[in-house]
Amino acid sequence: MIYPIEQKNDLSGAMLVIRFPEEELDRKALSTIQADPPAFLVPFRYRSVDGMAECTYELGSRSKLQYRFGRHTPEEYAEFWNGVLQPLLECADWFLKPMSFVLDTRYLYVDRDGTVSYLYVPSLEDCQDFGALREMAAELSRQNSVSDPALENQVLRAIMQDFQPKAFLQMLRQARPAAPVPREHQSRPEPVRATAVQDIPVQSPPVQSPPPVPAEDPLRMPPVEPPAGLDDIVIHLDGDGAAKEKKPKKEKKPLFGGKKEKPEKKEKAEKKGGLFGKKEPPREIFLGAAAQDFQEAPPAPPVRPVEAAPVWIPATEESGVTQLLDESGAGACLRLMGDPALPREIPVDIQPGQVFSIGRFDVSVGHRQNDFEFDKKTKAVSRRHAVIERQADGSYALVDLSSSAGTFVDGQRLTANVPQVLHRGARVAFGTAGADYVWEE
Repeated sequence: MIYPIEQKNDLSGAMLVIRFPEEELDRKALSTIQADPPAFLVPFRYRSVDGMAECTYELGSRSKLQYRFGRHTPEEYAEFWNGVLQPLLECADWFLKPMSFVLDTRYLYVDRDGTVSYLYVPSLEDCQDFGALREMAAELSRQNSVSDPALENQVLRAIMQDFQPKAFLQMLRQARPAAPVPREHQSRPEPVRATAVQDIPVQSPPVQSPPPVPAEDPLRMPPVEPPAGLDDIVIHLDGDGAAKEKKPKKEKKPLFGGKKEKPEKKEKAEKKGGLFGKKEPPREIFLGAAAQDFQEAPPAPPVRPVEAAPVWIPATEESGVTQLLDESGAGACLRLMGDPALPREIPVDIQPGQVFSIGRFDVSVGHRQNDFEFDKKTKAVSRRHAVIERQADGSYALVDLSSSAGTFVDGQRLTANVPQVLHRGARVAFGTAGADYVWEE
């Protein structure tokens, strides 16, 4: 049975509430969680209200796991799946049942250190069945990719055929590439010691057998060769279009071994192109293989119109803000109004139900982790700072991911993990060091 989940937000942060009949309460699991709460569960408070067991889950600094969906390296991919599935295999140590976890990607959370946290319903009856677990794993595989296509295909087959969490994690461990051995720990070959001449056995060189002759493919047609002595034929046409055979000119030799005789004026005139203009050069018709090299050139592609470039308007005395007007009709975006050294525009192109993450480049990771990242030297911007959600009605909401310096909308600091709807012209600041933008749609 799936119980409804209610979301509540206040100044302390985001909270979720689940209610179910009190007679279905699993008191053994509840007492175990209260005495020794495991790290893979979102902590909650329990109380009885009008015959209903009410569990209030406090998210605190935890953010949604879907904010970290994206492309991973093989090592990160294996760690990701291990963080998701390992709690379901260890929950029996706390007298918990795997099917009492909320198996929905929308309610999976992660701490700053990357620990995955679940919502757990301490009820005697199972909240979901094994089909919900398979569906959750399939959704995670669709939303997360790996740089190794073979590993990604292997994961998809394991989920769709016979998904078993324990065997699935074992498969990932075996497919995980081994770490390179440091140079100082690599074994060196033993030195070759000199041996007396009489101790070296005389060996005859091995007899090399001729390479095997590959069998002929009966379906393979032999290459077609042109008949012997048949070369490309070149026919020259004079100005009237009549074909004439061009014979090689014989070299004139001087009569007495002196200087060559000068050509007549008529011949000079023909070389220069005639007395009253240039003579049309003879046309040539190529037959045979040579015709392939003289095909007509394809028509030139049409010239695309140049898109209008953004127009910068300098700061005015009234506003004191440098604005950027884009005449290309772009969609939603954040336009810079702060430190001019920062990116001038952050385009946000997402569909309803999707998220757009913003953060700072992490040198220790070495690759991008967010949809948009500031330079590694940007001050007051966290590695995972905030996200913009596109809601079902088409509106946009900004969520702070428990950043160190905070996220501000119109001067008000956002509560961590609580969405704030953005309106056109809202001023958004990531931290307090000049990463200030204005929201446009």
